[in-house]
Amino acid sequence: MDHRPPLQLHLLAHPKSETATKLAADLMRRFIEPPASGGLRIPVFFTPDRGDDLPPAIDPEDGLNLDAAQHSIVVLLADTRMVRTIPNGTGDHWIAFAQRAIELTPLNRSPHHILPVALEKGGFRISEQLHILPALLEETNSEAASDRRLAEISFHIAARAIQLLVHGKVPEIAPDRMKAPVTIFLSHAKADLDKKFHDDPVQRTRALLDQLPVEQWFDAQQIATSQKFADAIVAGIRDCSIMLAFQTDQYSSRPWCRREVLEAKRGGAHVLVIDALKSGEPRSFPYGGNVPTVRWQFRDAPLADAWQVIDRAVLEALRFKHNHAVLSASAEAGETVLPAPPEALTLANQCGEVDVEKVFLYPDPPLGREELQVLQQLRPEARFVTPLTKVARWQRPNHIETITVSISESEDLPTYGLSTAHMATLTDEIHLYLLLAGLRIAYGGALKGTLSGAPNFTLRLLDLVSTYSKLAEGCTTAPMERAVLNVAPWPLHLSYTEDDWNLLNQDKRVDGKEGSRPDLPWTDDELFPPTDKGRPLSSDTPQRRYAWARGLTAMRTHITELSQARVVIGGKLRGFAGVVPGVIEEAWLSLRQKRPLYVIGGYGGAARAISDLLQGKPRPEFADDWVRTYVPNDDAVRTLYVTHGGDTHSLAQMGVDIAACAQAGLAEALNNGLNEAENQELMRCSDAQRIARLVLTGLGKL
Repeated sequence: MDHRPPLQLHLLAHPKSETATKLAADLMRRFIEPPASGGLRIPVFFTPDRGDDLPPAIDPEDGLNLDAAQHSIVVLLADTRMVRTIPNGTGDHWIAFAQRAIELTPLNRSPHHILPVALEKGGFRISEQLHILPALLEETNSEAASDRRLAEISFHIAARAIQLLVHGKVPEIAPDRMKAPVTIFLSHAKADLDKKFHDDPVQRTRALLDQLPVEQWFDAQQIATSQKFADAIVAGIRDCSIMLAFQTDQYSSRPWCRREVLEAKRGGAHVLVIDALKSGEPRSFPYGGNVPTVRWQFRDAPLADAWQVIDRAVLEALRFKHNHAVLSASAEAGETVLPAPPEALTLANQCGEVDVEKVFLYPDPPLGREELQVLQQLRPEARFVTPLTKVARWQRPNHIETITVSISESEDLPTYGLSTAHMATLTDEIHLYLLLAGLRIAYGGALKGTLSGAPNFTLRLLDLVSTYSKLAEGCTTAPMERAVLNVAPWPLHLSYTEDDWNLLNQDKRVDGKEGSRPDLPWTDDELFPPTDKGRPLSSDTPQRRYAWARGLTAMRTHITELSQARVVIGGKLRGFAGVVPGVIEEAWLSLRQKRPLYVIGGYGGAARAISDLLQGKPRPEFADDWVRTYVPNDDAVRTLYVTHGGDTHSLAQMGVDIAACAQAGLAEALNNGLNEAENQELMRCSDAQRIARLVLTGLGKL
């Protein structure tokens, strides 16, 4: 089975171009929406930033791997900074990269596509085969212009993505005509066309579509004189990327409008409703629901509403096609894939008259219990599942209840074309899958924030538990009351307020435990004197760093004993409070105690260092010279260990131990139920859903 995602995006900007990198981040938010939101979930990567400002190598091992997905789109956000050659410019390298990428992805043949985009006039130099977007070159920095630029680029990316998912390639553009990548069917009431242009959403939308490489199906133009009206309508709906249903005061009263919506749902076409009601309607068409809706606001700005509609329509068309591709790849024998949630019409169109069991696989989030009950009453033999409800059916081994998630941001995320937004999305999705699988998540860390004051994963996790509880209803699973086990290490919990302790004691979502205080020759006040502004908990002296190291080791040892398996992702390699990076010590404890360990190296950091060692690749962080450079007061702290005690191993010794574990092979070393190939895939994977499935697969085999 091909486990690769059906589509991935690489949004490449010059690392030193603030405008282009911000644009890439804005585009990412259009193609990656929160887990279980029902929105788009396409893997997106940025320019790998290795400090040399060069483009990535097109290399499956150490660079941009086009074949990591079934289809890849590489978007070059070209500006003057990208193509600059002096002083110290890297423009020649970027131009050569564009040329090489285009050669490797020929139109009409390649499953991948390169889309160069000029953000300003100088950006045209990136490629002779540039896709020109004239609106981008307007001499204005207004918010409206920025929004339009974002929408235009998003439109062209989504259009190419739809072509790849539907045809497996981007067709070559004939010299005499533009091949429209998207076909939009306009479903409207004829009475609305008598309105003035300002009041007519259909005419405004058509005016914008005339400016874009979109084929619009409009019955006044597309039906030939010799063609039957009904046959032409059915054919137009069948071939469209998405139907726009303009819900005006007249729409639901027109028989042909109602028939068009029914035909779209019967034939599996996606529908976007444009709510353009002014006074209202005597009866809303009952089968026009269960689809996304966008509001027409009748704004004075020319084409403003139309841009909003077309922007949403193309992204919805892509979501529909992407849902189908993702679900088809994971569907089991006998499951019928639905790219949209089921409704009563689904049963009428799909089940026929024979009462046989039929299983429908549809996108997350799962429907609420009240909707599912109605569908079951109509067809008791029908069953409805989503990827998350399948996870909820996972049979948890009796001896596996709690899994520790050792996860924090890594400073080298940009090296892999990732960002903190990627890390937050991964964290939420991994936790969501584990919770729905009936597992308690153990986490050692602060309730409010890290030492730097940055947002901490614990509160994010608690918020996710609330979301999970709502999802669990549709998954028919009972939410675990104490779904989070939090162990607050000493001395960190010295800074906790009464409100923090109340959260631990009263919040039914969390089981809070206080990490033990190690045996030290100093009191808390001697180590961390309280002030009017609280109790500073820095590790700026040998004694304080030693105290931190002892407290963190005690917490990590305790949480390892409380859980049956561990997942490690990311993690700092510098700037930590103890004497070794936390994720490395936690992984080392699991390996030493033969506890199942899942190492995700695709997000860099300490977990990547561990995965490299386990695969025989040397890492400089485990050398004594590196430790002396990046761990303040290390020699003095080691002396304190000798004087005052404590179980410690140097980072160098941990590196030796971890590398030695791998000599017997990854499957035996990690003891996690996965074979050699599965562990190697897990170590390089960055797709959250695939990571979660591999972890659950391994746990199920323990």
